[in-house]
Amino acid sequence: MDWSEKFPAFEDFLKEKGLSCQRRGTVPRYGEKLAQYGNDKIAVRVWSERGIWFADIADIVGRPNEWYDSAIIRDLVKGRGEDVLPITEQMRIIEENWPAIADAFAPEHREQTNHQLNAMRKERAKRRFPKLLS
Repeated sequence: MDWSEKFPAFEDFLKEKGLSCQRRGTVPRYGEKLAQYGNDKIAVRVWSERGIWFADIADIVGRPNEWYDSAIIRDLVKGRGEDVLPITEQMRIIEENWPAIADAFAPEHREQTNHQLNAMRKERAKRRFPKLLS
């Protein structure tokens, strides 16, 4: 599986925002792709799993191992929408909402943002699997 044709422009965008490439390549055993850009505050990764692409964001300072998908980030900064999005839409969400995303993970908002995103994840899970999580 190849990178999206729009991915090089997204990489340029991330670099312009002060994020540097931390890793980029193919996972040898599985053939999946992973690119991660970050700085000392925030990280963005684009990756594939079984042919499905994802673009996620992590709070490097507060919760470096907890990644938030683009749809939940969009729900936070713009309002609720579709949960499953094509990779081009996921990258567009990050680009168009970067100032709000960066502000949400700023030191003065970081903890509240993580709390809100986790609550939104729980709400999404209840919506998607009502019988399982009731």
